[in-house]
This record gives sequence, structure tokens and C-alpha cells, in this order.
Amino acid sequence: MPLNYLYACGLESQDLDKLKETTTDTIYEDLSLFEGIISENIKYMKDFGVTNFKDVVVKYPDIFIRDAESFRNVFSKFDKDDLIAKVAKNPAVFKKMVDFVDNN
Repeated sequence: MPLNYLYACGLESQDLDKLKETTTDTIYEDLSLFEGIISENIKYMKDFGVTNFKDVVVKYPDIFIRDAESFRNVFSKFDKDDLIAKVAKNPAVFKKMVDFVDNN
């Protein structure tokens, strides 16, 4: 399976199964191609303190397919504790934060 590197990022087999089922072929291919940057972005999110990072990866894998600077920029725009708390309650909040940063 081309996404085996995600095991080292903390994802589990059911997470990879769900990714395969729910992502488009294009996103799935990108997840396979951009292993380094995706691994780096997941690690950054984990190290930042987002405990439900797996939920974010599975539901919104496309947001991890971006350069590290752009990804980290999202975190810099919001209060750390607030971001962690809101994403813990609802992973969709992180997608909204990404969209906000991308559009402003």
C-alpha cells in the first residue's frame, strides 16, 4: 500500500482504509507522491499539540499537501491553546482555519 509511511506518523490501518475509501483518486495519488512534506506537516501538527490529528488527516487529507511554510502559517495566525481546544472538539475547525488563512 503506497501510504504505509503514514503508520510512522501515528495513523492506524483503519485510518488508511478510510482514506482509501473517502479520498478522490487525485488526492490519494498526491498522498502517495508527497510523502516527505505530508509526514513533516503531520509531525508539526502533532508536536504543536493537536491530539486528534488523525481525525484531521483522515477527514481533510488535502490540507497536508502543502509546503511546510504555508502549513505552519496557519498555526501562527491563531492562539495555540484556542486552536488546540477548538480542533479537539471538531476537526472541521482546522479546515475552516486553513480556508480563512488561504483567503485572507
